[in-house]
Amino acid sequence: MISMLINEHYRMARNRFVQLSFLIMPVVMCILALFFSDIVRANNGNMLNYMSITANILIIIAFMGIGAAGTILSNEFQYGTIKLIVIRPISRSALLLSKWLTVILYLFYLFILAFAVSAVIGGLLFGFEGFSVSGYLFKGIMLKYVIAFTESMLIVTFTYMVSAVFKNGAFSIGVGMAALLGGKLVTEVFRLLEWKAGMILLFENTKLDQYFFGNRPVYDEMSFLFSIVILGLHFCFFYGVAWWFFVKRDISV
Repeated sequence: MISMLINEHYRMARNRFVQLSFLIMPVVMCILALFFSDIVRANNGNMLNYMSITANILIIIAFMGIGAAGTILSNEFQYGTIKLIVIRPISRSALLLSKWLTVILYLFYLFILAFAVSAVIGGLLFGFEGFSVSGYLFKGIMLKYVIAFTESMLIVTFTYMVSAVFKNGAFSIGVGMAALLGGKLVTEVFRLLEWKAGMILLFENTKLDQYFFGNRPVYDEMSFLFSIVILGLHFCFFYGVAWWFFVKRDISV
């Protein structure tokens, strides 16, 4: 598995889209610094205030992950290389898992990069004096990153599932982006109408901040454990469908 992951990392590193994505995050952080520097200073803010602001645009990473998840598997079918891969002495399950793990690690690298660049730019512009890992604001920032990573991982797994089923990169990316934006919209509609069915929606349960810092969930029946279980069920369904279609059916280009 390790050798497969290394090979997938090498192949992904040669991808122009992936290379570009690692350049986009620093550029976005610099642009945000230009827009919000006056606001942060006017409110006597510090680097943590800036990092809190930039944490609100982490959805960009989800879109990048969708792009990677939609193509890492479907491209093998598109270019006909899938038949060369499956004749190797490795199981299809291991191949599917290695590609999924590669995309998830790609997400993780982007989140680490976003956090590091945000901290450096924030520190250079506003000083490092206000930095404290035990403070309320820092904990809030970390929670935003955890929520964003959870959402990204699940929507990426959903896109990966679509790619495994339909073997079409463009279609998978389109469906993934529509699910990300449409899912959030549907969640808000269910909230406004107070429909109890909203409790099982994916993006209602990724809002883990509703269980911390004195917040209360929209639906009284929900709890932190409930959300973790629902998220786990969504993940199992997404990956399970991907596994079934990739492992059980005949490979055809």
